[in-house]
Amino acid sequence: MKSYWDTSGAINAAMSPRVFSRLNTGKHVTRPHLMAEFFATMTGRGISFTDSTGAPGRFFLSPKDCAAWLTNFASRVQFEDLTPGEILQALGKTQSLGLQGARVHDYLHACAAQKAKADELLTRNPKHFQGLLSNVAWP
Repeated sequence: MKSYWDTSGAINAAMSPRVFSRLNTGKHVTRPHLMAEFFATMTGRGISFTDSTGAPGRFFLSPKDCAAWLTNFASRVQFEDLTPGEILQALGKTQSLGLQGARVHDYLHACAAQKAKADELLTRNPKHFQGLLSNVAWP
């Protein structure tokens, strides 16, 4: 099985050893853009969570730790990106698909997943891909 990781899926892998272990089997692919988006999120605002006692918290990574995590992640995935022509072609279809704003970003992830012939797209945000792909899964 080939899995396409969007950034939120990679964030789940950073927070959960069980999710990260998915990278030990099958084939995995993402866009290079994931690295910048992941780094910005994890060294910036971080991710909110609730611990086992119900207390809220935020998970961050230092820039050094984030770069090291991404180096490990990158060694386990293939990178597939859209060419400028493919992006422009996809953008030309957005109006007929009823897409605008932030949905366009997710649409380009969906296009890259299709180009890579991924069997599933792993995301923490399945609603973002509603109507774009039918093979969306929680990481």
